[in-house]
Amino acid sequence: MSLVYLVVLPLLASFLTPLFKNYLKYISVILNLALLYTVFSFYGSLPLVENIGFDSSLSISFVATSGSLFFATLFIVVSLLFSLYNLANQNNKAIFIVTNMLLASVIGLVLSGDIFNIYIFFELASISAYILTSLNKDKKAYSAAIRYMIIGGVASIFLLLAIVLIYLNIGSLRLETIALNFNTIDLKIQFLVLLSLFIGFGIKAEISPLNFWVVDIYSGSSSKAAALFSSILSKSYIFVFFNIAYILNIEPIYFNFLVFIGVLSFVVAEISALSCQETKRIFAYSTLGQIGILFLAFSYGDIDILTGAIFLVAIHSISKLMLFLSLDILENHFGSTSIDIFKKFNSLFLTTIFAIGFLSLLGIPPFGGFIAKLTILKGFASIEQYSIIAIILIISVVEAVYFFRLLGYRYENQAKEDIKIPLVQKLSLGFIAITIFYLGVYPDWLLDISHFVASSFLKGVANV
Repeated sequence: MSLVYLVVLPLLASFLTPLFKNYLKYISVILNLALLYTVFSFYGSLPLVENIGFDSSLSISFVATSGSLFFATLFIVVSLLFSLYNLANQNNKAIFIVTNMLLASVIGLVLSGDIFNIYIFFELASISAYILTSLNKDKKAYSAAIRYMIIGGVASIFLLLAIVLIYLNIGSLRLETIALNFNTIDLKIQFLVLLSLFIGFGIKAEISPLNFWVVDIYSGSSSKAAALFSSILSKSYIFVFFNIAYILNIEPIYFNFLVFIGVLSFVVAEISALSCQETKRIFAYSTLGQIGILFLAFSYGDIDILTGAIFLVAIHSISKLMLFLSLDILENHFGSTSIDIFKKFNSLFLTTIFAIGFLSLLGIPPFGGFIAKLTILKGFASIEQYSIIAIILIISVVEAVYFFRLLGYRYENQAKEDIKIPLVQKLSLGFIAITIFYLGVYPDWLLDISHFVASSFLKGVANV
């Protein structure tokens, strides 16, 4: 079995779409199950390196470590849950093609052991995201897609600049070779490379101050597209950026800068959400805030903090998938994502789903988000970073204000409409909610996996 199947299978499915246009939603589920089986087959032979193609600096190199395979598995699981949710909808050729392109590109991103191949998958992911943004086919969606394309072009330029500088000064694009020789090049060139990488990946990873455009993109996209952006796309960029940072063994001063950026992003995003009058924008700001925590946690290089961060990646991905897909149900019913829709719908099931998602993101027991944040906070306490703990706790109160405000609207005296939810959507959303609860009560197995993945991160160049 080859790692290339994880990329080729979803791409092949996209190209063969015209042959199966009446069965796309079923094929999507089968495809993701096949990918899940494939990815599990590699866990017994880690680390795994595959070089594909001719003997050249531009040949494809895939590297499977516990870290890259964990993220690939997470993306496939999210895609599978997304596909199960869509069984209730009519076959949609466009979303089937684009979601499979997106899945192939993010898996390629996290598995690539060559920075030029990272750039190729970076561009493929960007193209998929632009199309996803425009699928609503209205003025707001097209405007968001054009804006996304412009900002994405800027990110691509900076990433390409970093690649050119690396190749001119090291003569190789393999991450292993770059890592071994990075400290030998001029310090000014090192700084320029790191700055370019930060801007390129920072824009895509939605980190402050480079995320000024993100909320408008989420707002202009469908809730389904926003679910994929929050649960898959941003996580892939975070992994690749920090994987490169640890492989290059960059100086502590750069990580200190990333800590500051993480804190800034967390604080600004959560405070900005308070004034929002649209649910999709609130969820978007919440995502930016959680990404800030991830940036902060990944930047410390402490095994306990990293363990909590990996756990949070998994919990946040499935939580935001659940919340955005639940919002999709309301958006389809009311034609809006204004916060007023929380005053209008009558559904105990959706109310429960939203409550579980909100409480988990806030870090309230007995849900998985509590274990993730507790592990991160315990990690910071072990290295006596009490100011960081205080910031996280204080700003989490701000997050609680806007989440509980949404839930509070459910109890206002106003005529409410019953929401009919297809059984398959109830089952898929209910499964995610139960998983979030289960991981809050029995977290040890995922904590062990997260600790193993965190150790892989800290090995740096040994991974490639």
